[in-house]
Amino acid sequence: MKKLIAYLVFGFILASNVNAQDFHFSQYWGSPVNLNPALSGLFDDNVRFAANYRNQWFQQATFTTYAVSVDANLWRNKLNGNFIGTGLGFYYDTESTGEFKNMGISLPISYTQKLGNNRKKHFLSLGIVGSYYSKQINLQNLIFGNLFEINSNTDPIDFGAYNSKMIFDVGAGLNYFANFENKHALNVGFAATHLAQPNVSFNGNGDDRLFRKFTAHASGKLQLKGNIVSIMPTLLFQKQGPHTELVFGSYVQFLLNTRSYTAFYVGGQYRLSAYEQKSFGSDAFILGARFEYEALDVGFAYDITVSDLRNAATFMGGPELYVIYTIRTQKSRYREFVNCPKF
Repeated sequence: MKKLIAYLVFGFILASNVNAQDFHFSQYWGSPVNLNPALSGLFDDNVRFAANYRNQWFQQATFTTYAVSVDANLWRNKLNGNFIGTGLGFYYDTESTGEFKNMGISLPISYTQKLGNNRKKHFLSLGIVGSYYSKQINLQNLIFGNLFEINSNTDPIDFGAYNSKMIFDVGAGLNYFANFENKHALNVGFAATHLAQPNVSFNGNGDDRLFRKFTAHASGKLQLKGNIVSIMPTLLFQKQGPHTELVFGSYVQFLLNTRSYTAFYVGGQYRLSAYEQKSFGSDAFILGARFEYEALDVGFAYDITVSDLRNAATFMGGPELYVIYTIRTQKSRYREFVNCPKF
Protein backbone atom coordinates (compact mmCIF):
# COMPACT_ATOMS: atom_id res chain seq x y z
CA MET A 1 0.00 0.00 0.00
CA LYS A 2 2.77 2.46 0.91
CA LYS A 3 4.59 1.68 -2.33
CA LEU A 4 1.41 2.29 -4.35
CA ILE A 5 0.78 5.63 -2.65
CA ALA A 6 4.40 6.66 -3.17
CA TYR A 7 4.18 5.98 -6.90
CA LEU A 8 0.92 7.93 -7.14
CA VAL A 9 2.37 10.93 -5.32
CA PHE A 10 5.51 10.81 -7.44
CA GLY A 11 3.44 10.59 -10.61
CA PHE A 12 1.44 13.70 -9.69
CA ILE A 13 4.65 15.57 -8.86
CA LEU A 14 6.08 14.65 -12.24
CA ALA A 15 2.92 15.73 -14.05
CA SER A 16 2.88 19.09 -12.29
CA ASN A 17 6.57 19.68 -13.02
CA VAL A 18 6.07 18.95 -16.71
CA ASN A 19 3.59 21.78 -16.98
CA ALA A 20 6.25 24.23 -15.81
CA GLN A 21 9.46 22.76 -17.18
CA ASP A 22 10.62 21.53 -20.59
CA PHE A 23 12.44 18.31 -21.35
CA HIS A 24 16.23 18.52 -21.51
CA PHE A 25 19.16 16.63 -22.99
CA SER A 26 22.53 16.19 -21.33
CA GLN A 27 24.09 16.13 -24.81
CA TYR A 28 22.25 19.30 -25.82
CA TRP A 29 24.57 19.84 -28.82
CA GLY A 30 23.01 16.74 -30.35
CA SER A 31 19.70 18.61 -30.73
CA PRO A 32 20.73 22.10 -31.96
CA VAL A 33 17.29 23.04 -33.28
CA ASN A 34 15.78 22.55 -29.80
CA LEU A 35 18.66 24.34 -28.07
CA ASN A 36 18.70 27.64 -29.97
CA PRO A 37 16.92 28.64 -33.22
CA ALA A 38 20.01 30.67 -34.18
CA LEU A 39 21.91 27.36 -34.59
CA SER A 40 19.67 26.18 -37.42
CA GLY A 41 21.78 25.79 -40.55
CA LEU A 42 25.07 26.52 -38.78
CA PHE A 43 27.25 23.65 -40.00
CA ASP A 44 29.62 22.79 -42.87
CA ASP A 45 27.33 20.83 -45.16
CA ASN A 46 23.89 21.78 -46.45
CA VAL A 47 21.38 19.45 -44.77
CA ARG A 48 21.58 18.00 -41.25
CA PHE A 49 19.47 15.21 -39.74
CA ALA A 50 19.42 14.60 -35.97
CA ALA A 51 17.74 11.97 -33.80
CA ASN A 52 17.75 11.84 -29.98
CA TYR A 53 16.66 9.42 -27.28
CA ARG A 54 16.71 9.89 -23.51
CA ASN A 55 15.40 7.85 -20.59
CA GLN A 56 15.27 9.98 -17.46
CA TRP A 57 15.80 7.08 -15.04
CA PHE A 58 16.72 3.82 -16.68
CA GLN A 59 15.56 1.47 -13.91
CA GLN A 60 12.14 3.08 -13.54
CA ALA A 61 9.49 3.92 -16.15
CA THR A 62 9.41 7.70 -15.73
CA PHE A 63 10.08 10.08 -18.62
CA THR A 64 11.26 9.00 -22.05
CA THR A 65 12.03 11.61 -24.71
CA TYR A 66 12.39 11.18 -28.45
CA ALA A 67 13.34 13.98 -30.83
CA VAL A 68 14.09 14.24 -34.53
CA SER A 69 14.98 17.29 -36.60
CA VAL A 70 16.23 18.39 -39.98
CA ASP A 71 17.76 21.77 -40.79
CA ALA A 72 19.57 23.30 -43.75
CA ASN A 73 21.48 26.39 -44.84
CA LEU A 74 20.44 28.15 -48.04
CA TRP A 75 21.93 30.57 -50.58
CA ARG A 76 25.47 30.61 -49.15
CA ASN A 77 26.97 31.32 -52.57
CA LYS A 78 24.37 33.95 -53.52
CA LEU A 79 24.82 35.78 -50.22
CA ASN A 80 28.66 35.72 -50.40
CA GLY A 81 29.16 33.44 -47.42
CA ASN A 82 26.15 34.63 -45.44
CA PHE A 83 23.13 32.34 -45.44
CA ILE A 84 19.59 31.62 -44.33
CA GLY A 85 19.05 28.67 -42.01
CA THR A 86 15.76 26.86 -41.56
CA GLY A 87 14.55 23.55 -40.23
CA LEU A 88 11.83 21.42 -38.72
CA GLY A 89 11.92 19.77 -35.31
CA PHE A 90 9.67 17.23 -33.62
CA TYR A 91 9.77 15.79 -30.11
CA TYR A 92 7.68 13.29 -28.16
CA ASP A 93 7.90 13.14 -24.39
CA THR A 94 5.98 10.47 -22.50
CA GLU A 95 5.67 9.61 -18.82
CA SER A 96 5.62 6.03 -17.58
CA THR A 97 3.16 3.98 -19.65
CA GLY A 98 1.88 6.94 -21.60
CA GLU A 99 -0.47 8.51 -19.04
CA PHE A 100 1.09 11.88 -19.80
CA LYS A 101 2.20 12.80 -23.33
CA ASN A 102 3.84 15.92 -24.58
CA MET A 103 4.46 16.46 -28.30
CA GLY A 104 5.79 19.45 -30.18
CA ILE A 105 6.66 20.67 -33.67
CA SER A 106 8.95 23.64 -34.19
CA LEU A 107 9.91 25.65 -37.27
CA PRO A 108 13.08 27.74 -36.78
CA ILE A 109 14.52 30.24 -39.23
CA SER A 110 17.80 32.11 -38.88
CA TYR A 111 20.18 34.46 -40.66
CA THR A 112 23.97 34.19 -40.32
CA GLN A 113 26.26 37.10 -41.14
CA LYS A 114 29.93 36.44 -41.88
CA LEU A 115 32.44 38.75 -40.20
CA GLY A 116 36.24 38.88 -40.03
CA ASN A 117 38.90 37.77 -42.51
CA ASN A 118 40.26 34.48 -43.83
CA ARG A 119 42.41 33.75 -40.77
CA LYS A 120 39.88 34.77 -38.15
CA LYS A 121 36.34 33.96 -39.23
CA HIS A 122 33.47 35.27 -37.16
CA PHE A 123 29.78 34.54 -37.64
CA LEU A 124 26.80 36.18 -35.96
CA SER A 125 23.42 34.42 -36.19
CA LEU A 126 19.92 35.54 -35.26
CA GLY A 127 17.03 33.09 -35.18
CA ILE A 128 13.34 32.91 -34.38
CA VAL A 129 11.12 29.86 -33.92
CA GLY A 130 7.42 29.11 -33.94
CA SER A 131 6.23 26.01 -32.10
CA TYR A 132 3.04 24.02 -31.76
CA TYR A 133 2.54 21.78 -28.73
CA SER A 134 0.06 19.09 -27.80
CA LYS A 135 -0.23 17.97 -24.17
CA GLN A 136 -2.38 15.00 -23.20
CA ILE A 137 -3.15 13.42 -19.85
CA ASN A 138 -5.02 10.18 -19.09
CA LEU A 139 -6.34 9.76 -15.55
CA GLN A 140 -8.56 6.74 -16.17
CA ASN A 141 -6.01 4.23 -14.87
CA LEU A 142 -5.24 6.07 -11.63
CA ILE A 143 -6.37 4.71 -8.28
CA PHE A 144 -8.25 7.20 -6.10
CA GLY A 145 -8.86 7.19 -2.36
CA ASN A 146 -12.53 6.30 -2.85
CA LEU A 147 -11.47 2.77 -3.78
CA PHE A 148 -10.29 2.16 -0.22
CA GLU A 149 -13.05 4.16 1.46
CA ILE A 150 -16.23 3.10 -0.35
CA ASN A 151 -14.85 0.38 -2.65
CA SER A 152 -15.56 2.55 -5.72
CA ASN A 153 -12.70 3.93 -7.78
CA THR A 154 -14.37 7.21 -8.74
CA ASP A 155 -12.63 10.47 -9.50
CA PRO A 156 -13.53 13.05 -6.81
CA ILE A 157 -12.80 15.78 -9.38
CA ASP A 158 -14.20 15.67 -12.89
CA PHE A 159 -11.19 15.59 -15.22
CA GLY A 160 -13.10 14.24 -18.18
CA ALA A 161 -13.68 17.62 -19.80
CA TYR A 162 -10.03 18.58 -20.12
CA ASN A 163 -7.60 15.79 -21.01
CA SER A 164 -5.76 17.54 -23.85
CA LYS A 165 -4.32 20.95 -24.62
CA MET A 166 -3.06 22.58 -27.85
CA ILE A 167 -0.55 25.42 -27.58
CA PHE A 168 1.21 27.79 -29.98
CA ASP A 169 4.41 29.48 -28.89
CA VAL A 170 7.34 31.58 -30.14
CA GLY A 171 11.01 32.03 -29.25
CA ALA A 172 14.19 33.76 -30.40
CA GLY A 173 17.94 33.27 -30.16
CA LEU A 174 21.33 34.79 -30.86
CA ASN A 175 24.63 33.00 -31.51
CA TYR A 176 28.24 34.07 -32.06
CA PHE A 177 30.82 31.69 -33.52
CA ALA A 178 34.52 32.33 -34.16
CA ASN A 179 37.00 30.10 -36.00
CA PHE A 180 40.68 30.95 -35.46
CA GLU A 181 42.97 29.65 -38.21
CA ASN A 182 40.96 26.41 -38.41
CA LYS A 183 42.51 25.31 -35.12
CA HIS A 184 40.67 26.96 -32.27
CA ALA A 185 37.01 27.90 -31.93
CA LEU A 186 34.63 29.75 -29.65
CA ASN A 187 30.84 29.63 -29.57
CA VAL A 188 28.47 31.64 -27.36
CA GLY A 189 24.67 31.69 -27.63
CA PHE A 190 21.54 32.88 -25.88
CA ALA A 191 17.92 31.88 -26.44
CA ALA A 192 14.55 32.79 -24.94
CA THR A 193 11.54 30.54 -25.53
CA HIS A 194 7.87 30.49 -24.46
CA LEU A 195 7.82 34.25 -24.96
CA ALA A 196 4.03 34.19 -25.27
CA GLN A 197 3.72 32.33 -21.92
CA PRO A 198 0.83 30.18 -23.17
CA ASN A 199 -1.80 28.82 -20.82
CA VAL A 200 -1.13 25.09 -20.30
CA SER A 201 -3.97 24.37 -17.87
CA PHE A 202 -6.04 21.30 -18.74
CA ASN A 203 -8.99 23.05 -17.15
CA GLY A 204 -10.73 25.23 -19.70
CA ASN A 205 -11.44 27.78 -16.97
CA GLY A 206 -8.01 27.58 -15.37
CA ASP A 207 -4.96 29.75 -15.91
CA ASP A 208 -1.57 28.04 -15.66
CA ARG A 209 1.05 29.94 -17.65
CA LEU A 210 4.09 28.19 -19.04
CA PHE A 211 7.19 29.86 -17.65
CA ARG A 212 9.53 31.59 -20.07
CA LYS A 213 12.79 29.70 -20.49
CA PHE A 214 16.15 31.42 -20.82
CA THR A 215 19.15 29.48 -22.14
CA ALA A 216 22.80 30.53 -22.28
CA HIS A 217 25.38 28.18 -23.76
CA ALA A 218 29.09 28.40 -24.51
CA SER A 219 31.71 26.05 -25.87
CA GLY A 220 35.23 26.17 -27.17
CA LYS A 221 37.90 24.17 -28.91
CA LEU A 222 41.58 24.43 -28.03
CA GLN A 223 43.79 22.43 -30.34
CA LEU A 224 46.94 21.24 -28.62
CA LYS A 225 50.35 20.91 -30.17
CA GLY A 226 50.45 18.17 -32.77
CA ASN A 227 46.88 18.80 -33.99
CA ILE A 228 45.78 15.37 -32.76
CA VAL A 229 44.30 16.24 -29.36
CA SER A 230 41.88 19.08 -28.63
CA ILE A 231 40.21 20.22 -25.41
CA MET A 232 36.52 21.14 -25.79
CA PRO A 233 34.98 22.81 -22.70
CA THR A 234 31.18 23.17 -22.51
CA LEU A 235 28.79 25.27 -20.44
CA LEU A 236 24.99 25.42 -20.29
CA PHE A 237 22.75 27.55 -18.07
CA GLN A 238 18.96 27.31 -18.20
CA LYS A 239 16.29 28.98 -16.11
CA GLN A 240 12.55 28.38 -16.40
CA GLY A 241 10.47 29.86 -13.61
CA PRO A 242 11.61 28.30 -10.31
CA HIS A 243 13.69 25.67 -12.12
CA THR A 244 17.38 26.34 -12.82
CA GLU A 245 20.20 24.15 -14.04
CA LEU A 246 23.90 24.67 -14.66
CA VAL A 247 25.88 22.08 -16.64
CA PHE A 248 29.62 22.38 -17.18
CA GLY A 249 32.40 20.05 -18.24
CA SER A 250 34.79 19.20 -21.02
CA TYR A 251 35.43 16.65 -23.74
CA VAL A 252 38.77 15.60 -25.19
CA GLN A 253 38.88 15.05 -28.94
CA PHE A 254 41.31 12.59 -30.52
CA LEU A 255 41.64 13.11 -34.26
CA LEU A 256 42.30 9.67 -35.74
CA ASN A 257 42.26 10.46 -39.46
CA THR A 258 42.40 13.92 -41.01
CA ARG A 259 41.46 12.87 -44.55
CA SER A 260 38.17 11.16 -43.60
CA TYR A 261 37.80 13.28 -40.46
CA THR A 262 37.57 10.40 -38.03
CA ALA A 263 37.54 11.48 -34.40
CA PHE A 264 36.78 10.04 -30.99
CA TYR A 265 35.66 12.07 -27.97
CA VAL A 266 35.48 11.23 -24.30
CA GLY A 267 34.55 13.48 -21.41
CA GLY A 268 32.29 14.35 -18.56
CA GLN A 269 29.97 17.05 -17.24
CA TYR A 270 28.55 18.02 -13.89
CA ARG A 271 25.01 19.29 -13.42
CA LEU A 272 23.75 21.50 -10.61
CA SER A 273 20.05 22.22 -10.25
CA ALA A 274 17.68 24.32 -8.19
CA TYR A 275 13.89 24.27 -8.00
CA GLU A 276 11.14 25.93 -6.00
CA GLN A 277 12.72 27.03 -2.70
CA LYS A 278 15.73 24.74 -2.98
CA SER A 279 19.07 26.37 -3.73
CA PHE A 280 21.67 25.00 -6.13
CA GLY A 281 22.67 21.44 -5.36
CA SER A 282 24.36 18.49 -7.03
CA ASP A 283 22.15 16.66 -9.49
CA ALA A 284 24.19 14.37 -11.75
CA PHE A 285 27.60 13.54 -13.09
CA ILE A 286 27.45 12.85 -16.82
CA LEU A 287 29.86 10.51 -18.59
CA GLY A 288 29.94 10.70 -22.37
CA ALA A 289 31.63 9.44 -25.52
CA ARG A 290 31.31 10.48 -29.16
CA PHE A 291 32.49 9.16 -32.49
CA GLU A 292 32.66 11.03 -35.77
CA TYR A 293 33.32 9.60 -39.21
CA GLU A 294 32.98 11.97 -42.15
CA ALA A 295 29.33 13.15 -42.05
CA LEU A 296 28.25 10.89 -39.16
CA ASP A 297 28.30 11.97 -35.51
CA VAL A 298 27.14 9.57 -32.76
CA GLY A 299 27.13 10.31 -29.04
CA PHE A 300 26.22 8.37 -25.92
CA ALA A 301 25.99 9.63 -22.35
CA TYR A 302 24.88 8.28 -19.01
CA ASP A 303 23.68 10.41 -16.09
CA ILE A 304 24.91 9.18 -12.74
CA THR A 305 22.57 10.56 -10.10
CA VAL A 306 24.35 12.25 -7.19
CA SER A 307 21.35 14.03 -5.65
CA ASP A 308 19.26 12.57 -2.82
CA LEU A 309 17.52 10.36 -5.39
CA ARG A 310 20.67 8.21 -5.51
CA ASN A 311 19.46 6.56 -2.28
CA ALA A 312 16.58 4.99 -4.21
CA ALA A 313 17.62 2.01 -6.31
CA THR A 314 15.14 2.97 -9.01
CA PHE A 315 16.80 6.34 -9.69
CA MET A 316 20.40 5.40 -10.40
CA GLY A 317 20.62 7.38 -13.65
CA GLY A 318 19.64 7.36 -17.28
CA PRO A 319 21.08 6.77 -20.76
CA GLU A 320 20.99 9.14 -23.69
CA LEU A 321 21.87 8.66 -27.37
CA TYR A 322 22.01 10.93 -30.39
CA VAL A 323 22.84 10.49 -34.07
CA ILE A 324 23.60 13.34 -36.49
CA TYR A 325 24.14 12.94 -40.22
CA THR A 326 24.87 15.74 -42.67
CA ILE A 327 24.57 15.85 -46.46
CA ARG A 328 26.32 18.13 -48.92
CA THR A 329 23.82 18.91 -51.68
CA GLN A 330 25.77 21.57 -53.58
CA LYS A 331 29.31 22.79 -54.06
CA SER A 332 30.15 25.98 -52.23
CA ARG A 333 33.25 28.12 -52.22
CA TYR A 334 32.34 29.08 -48.65
CA ARG A 335 33.11 25.90 -46.70
CA GLU A 336 34.50 27.74 -43.69
CA PHE A 337 33.12 25.93 -40.66
CA VAL A 338 36.06 23.56 -40.28
CA ASN A 339 35.55 23.88 -36.55
CA CYS A 340 31.81 24.51 -36.66
CA PRO A 341 29.96 24.63 -33.32
CA LYS A 342 30.17 20.99 -32.26
CA PHE A 343 30.48 21.87 -28.55
